[in-house]
Amino acid sequence: MRVLATFAALICCAAAAAEPARWTIDYGASRIGFTAEQAEAPFDGAFETFEADVRFDPNALAGSSADVTVDTASVGTSDKERDGILRGAGWFECEQYPRAHFTAKEFVKTNDGYEAHGELAIRTVSVPVTFRFKLTDSGGKLELHGDADLDRFAFSLGLGDWADTKWIGKNVHVAVTLIGKR
Repeated sequence: MRVLATFAALICCAAAAAEPARWTIDYGASRIGFTAEQAEAPFDGAFETFEADVRFDPNALAGSSADVTVDTASVGTSDKERDGILRGAGWFECEQYPRAHFTAKEFVKTNDGYEAHGELAIRTVSVPVTFRFKLTDSGGKLELHGDADLDRFAFSLGLGDWADTKWIGKNVHVAVTLIGKR
């Protein structure tokens, strides 16, 4: 019986060791931004409020994970009219769907850094997303810079009156900076 208990304790310890430590995110220095097009001219925006549970370690890719929740009402593009449209019907519909959610449980090393393979859910649509990123670790300070390219039509965003890509481009480039420590 004692041998079985010791074996179970070793398995639990090994499983716990496989999961990297949760990062402490500096939200004041971190950013989730995006670039899109309106009337064929690029514009930038960002989400001011988000929470990230990141447990990434380059030496423990199999145990790494990321869970990011974005407050969709915190979208800002420096244009009040555009921001109101983005929060409203056919777009984020923030009152009914206040959060977007990204989860990643598969990470791979690439020639240029890493990829996180996950799912992004906006409103009722969930789409597979590949998030490319680089990581630097300077004396315990972690800096992640990454990006992903999204198709707004895949999330059923801006259909109807906004479906003409002459007025609103279909591609959205998301750029993320996370600053933190383990």
